Amino acid sequence: MYNIATPFLGMVCRVLAVAALLSPGMAHAQEMPTAATPGADGVQRITIVGGSYFFHPARIMARANQPLEITLSIESGVIPHRFVLDGPDGKHVADVPLGTHTQVVRLVPKAGDYVFYCPNRLLWFKSHRERGMAGVLHVQG
Repeated sequence: MYNIATPFLGMVCRVLAVAALLSPGMAHAQEMPTAATPGADGVQRITIVGGSYFFHPARIMARANQPLEITLSIESGVIPHRFVLDGPDGKHVADVPLGTHTQVVRLVPKAGDYVFYCPNRLLWFKSHRERGMAGVLHVQG
C-alpha cells in the first residue's frame, strides 16, 4: 500500500536541511577568520560592516595586549542596529549604535574570545543576534 506521507516527509526533510545550511546564523560559523592588520604605529586595525542581520567579517583574530581599533560602519537600510562587544568575562566592553557615521572602538584586549552582536529586537520577533548578526573576536596571547 502506497503512503503519500512518506515522499512528502522526505521532501520536507530535504527543504529543512537546505534552509539550515543557508541560514544567516550559520554563515559566520564557516567563515574563515580575518586577522586585524597591525599598523606602523603598533595599532591593530579591523573594519566591520553591519547590515541586514550580519556582521562582516564575523570571525576576527587579533593579538593580546596590543592596541586594537575597530572601525564600524553599516550598509544603508531602515532597520536600526547596534554593535555590542562582550569580553571573555561576559561584561560589556562596547555598546555602540550604528548609523550614518562611522564609529570607532578602541581597546587593548586581553587574551580570550570576545563576542560581538546586535541585541536589537522588534516586538516578539527574534533578536538580530538570534537571526545571525553576531561574531567572535579571538584574541591570542
